[in-house]
Amino acid sequence: MKSCVLCVALLLASATAHAQPAAQQQPPPPGLAAGEVQKLLDAYALVQAQDFLNLNDAQFNAFLPKLRVLQETRRRNEQERMRLVQELRRMTNGRGGQFPENDLRDRLRALRELETRAGGEIQRAVDGIDQTLDVRQQARFRVFEQEIEQRKLQLLMRARQQNRANRGQ
Repeated sequence: MKSCVLCVALLLASATAHAQPAAQQQPPPPGLAAGEVQKLLDAYALVQAQDFLNLNDAQFNAFLPKLRVLQETRRRNEQERMRLVQELRRMTNGRGGQFPENDLRDRLRALRELETRAGGEIQRAVDGIDQTLDVRQQARFRVFEQEIEQRKLQLLMRARQQNRANRGQ
């Protein structure tokens, strides 16, 4: 049942994306969890990629799983980074007690290692995508990623504004 709801939401997201220019898109409905919103945004990127990059069906079939790997790699590493930063926040909070400098160094070292490892994982995922694209499409993919990020931020800002407006009523 949940997968049916997700499929319907993805279809609605893609229909909405094609029907409205990016600047006029509506924010996601209230009550969606952050993970659900992220899945919708990822699905939106998948739908838009084929048109933006002018991929034929064979290219798209090869491109799709590699884009999903990139999305998952970024998400997994960002979650781990946020967890480590949260630990540092807790450890350095004035009321949180005093933690030995060695513990702080260990957490900072873990963060540096994660950032290094994540950079390599993301580069390998992008290299995998590049193998499915010609040079022009590779360049368009870089532009596409930037535009998708801007659209995500716009949607999130609109959702926050709408939430503030709804609280004010």
